[in-house]
Amino acid sequence: MTLPNPIALAAGLLLVTAPVAMAQDYTLPPTFGEISLETNFQPDPHRVTIAAGGPVYGAYTDAASGGACRGFFADAPDLRLQFTDGDFGFPLSFYVESGADTVMLINAPDGQWYCNDDTVDLNPALNFDTPLGGQYDIWIGTYQETAPNFPTADVFITELGMPEINYDRAFFGNDDRVIIDAATAPWNMIGFVDLSEASCTGTLIGPDVVLTSAHCIVENGVVATPPVEFLAGFQNGAHVARSGVRDFFVAEGYVNGEQEGTDYAFIYLDQPLGNQLGWMTVAPLTQGQIAEMLQGRGPEILQAGYSYDQQGVLTGNLGCPLIEVAPQNVLEHECDTLSGDSGSPLFIATDSGGHQIIGVESRTDPQPDEPFDRNVAMYVDYIVADLARLAGAASATVTAPAPETK
Repeated sequence: MTLPNPIALAAGLLLVTAPVAMAQDYTLPPTFGEISLETNFQPDPHRVTIAAGGPVYGAYTDAASGGACRGFFADAPDLRLQFTDGDFGFPLSFYVESGADTVMLINAPDGQWYCNDDTVDLNPALNFDTPLGGQYDIWIGTYQETAPNFPTADVFITELGMPEINYDRAFFGNDDRVIIDAATAPWNMIGFVDLSEASCTGTLIGPDVVLTSAHCIVENGVVATPPVEFLAGFQNGAHVARSGVRDFFVAEGYVNGEQEGTDYAFIYLDQPLGNQLGWMTVAPLTQGQIAEMLQGRGPEILQAGYSYDQQGVLTGNLGCPLIEVAPQNVLEHECDTLSGDSGSPLFIATDSGGHQIIGVESRTDPQPDEPFDRNVAMYVDYIVADLARLAGAASATVTAPAPETK
């Protein structure tokens, strides 16, 4: 994709530039061979073992979520399939099993690019309901750069359908999400962050300030998907209010590669939607609140975002456990979240009737030796400090600054 010119950040902060997405070269011979399969092939699934990843960064659109699908690939295809279709009407599916966080990219017979990041845990899959006969060029990349140590990956080709998606690990055994009425407060303060070829979730924290995740905007220290628009209270194509973007700030530590605890960003709108809808404050918990919450008492954690499995629908958790407020600005929790929830708020109701953000959803860390994976949000200590610094305030309780004048 062609990205707009870099947007200047607040005065005195690091300016980052946008990379050019690079297409892999399907004219090169495949590294791990070429296979020929005819519909109703046996054995099914057909398996090929390859080394995943490569030195070339590629950015595409995820065929499942519509968001960003990024990874490090080889230039040449890893595998090439010559497929002969027939009259059986079977779907054609490709999926990966690997201990690494892999990304799949296919150039299909129609010349289109199809990409997927995570379908089954951290492994990708792509399905063609009515597959075309012809040449499928296949790359298996890795989400993080791994050169020169390329992980092993098993690539499966099947007409038996997609592998079953198992959300048990991500949802801590049960999916407790509910569909949220996005038109009512405080949920209308949460919105869809349009990143042109990707999306995340964000929350109003001031008249014209939205809080989201840094990784929604920056990849490997440069702007990959700058924000374009914020749609507050977005639900099934409708919205309560919308605004374009005039500027944004990404945590300096994240840009500089010190990513633990710094996966947050502020988006500055060209319309003061908060004056119409209100906004949430940003403040840390007291030690008493933390102690109570760790014992299952105290204020309940609320969360809502745009999970990729329910496109354009605001879903949320109405009470999820706090596991730990850890060092380096990390909040571990058991809210049920998926890709697309990045940037969504973890918040509590305050005694005054308002709502206080205590964390910003960041990532899920795989824990293959544990019953469940680890859901990580950014705690708000660093966020509050940056808001105060950007506002030029002496107190770190400022929660809704205006951006600095360019």
